[in-house]
Order: sequence, then structure tokens, then C-alpha cells
Amino acid sequence: MSTDKLMKKLIDGEQSAFEELYKQTRKTVYYVALSILREKYLAEDVMQSTYLSVLKNAAQYKIGTNATAWIIKIAKNQALNLKKSRKRETCVDESESAYLFDTCRTDDYGLLIDLARRTLSDDEFTILMLVSSCGYKRREIGEMLDMPVPTVTWKYNNAIEKMKSALAPKAVKK
Repeated sequence: MSTDKLMKKLIDGEQSAFEELYKQTRKTVYYVALSILREKYLAEDVMQSTYLSVLKNAAQYKIGTNATAWIIKIAKNQALNLKKSRKRETCVDESESAYLFDTCRTDDYGLLIDLARRTLSDDEFTILMLVSSCGYKRREIGEMLDMPVPTVTWKYNNAIEKMKSALAPKAVKK
């Protein structure tokens, strides 16, 4: 069922539609927030506040528009507001102090995401995650991010090249 139909059901008071809406949009919301905030726990906080906002403001959604884009816009605004409010805080790199954060053991996928967060621009990271983790097509991403499809493709290709370069073994200088 489309996200727009699910929003209509949610507006009509059918709370079970929220679960399906969440399942369909959760990865997208997470990766949009992560691309802005660059911290997993903050992205999770934004996810929670985004879906609370969706529930609270569902009646304001205009049926027939892109529900996924509406939810992403909420997530993006939530993430930007959080980022702005946290500018004065100091961040600590977990990889430099892994023993403090008990992150000595991690999976390869998590390492790739961390590398992508450090290597790519916000747009490149978001597009790469939406394609590779969420399975969205470039046309869909263009609609969600209000970006032309050729721009999405260009940024995706740049992200792939940057990741290949970051993962390539470095030549040893003699």
C-alpha cells in the first residue's frame, strides 16, 4: 500500500496504518537524519521525534501529495534543528577511544557506514544509503530530496568513486 494511502487511513483514525507507514519509511528517515547529524544515536532520536510529529500533525498532511517526501521533510527539519542546537558541544571520535565506548567489536557494515559518513558529503551519503540500504530508485530519491534525477545519479556515482578510493589499499612510499 502506498504511503499516501496509509496517511489517509491514519488521518481517518486507523492507528494500525502507522505501523506500516513506519516500516515503509524508517530506513529513509534514519539515513536522512544520519547524513545531517553524523551520529547514530542522534539519528535515532530524530527518528523518534519525526514519527511523533507525523502522528501529531497527520491531519495537516494534504492527501494526494508525496507522503514519503512530507515525512522526510519533517525528519530533515528535526535533524537540522538538533544540529543547530548542538553546535557548542564537543564531539569525541569513538574509534579513537573505542575502549571508553565499548565499540571495539563491530561489524563490517557498521564500519562501512562510518567510513561513508566521514568520506562523503551529506547529499552523497544520503543518496548512497537510500540506494544501497533502502533500495530506492534514483527517480524516487529525486522526488524525495527535490533534486533532478541526473544530479542524484551524478552524486551517487561520485559517492561510489569516493568509497572505492577510500577502500583501496594505499601504495607504500619508498
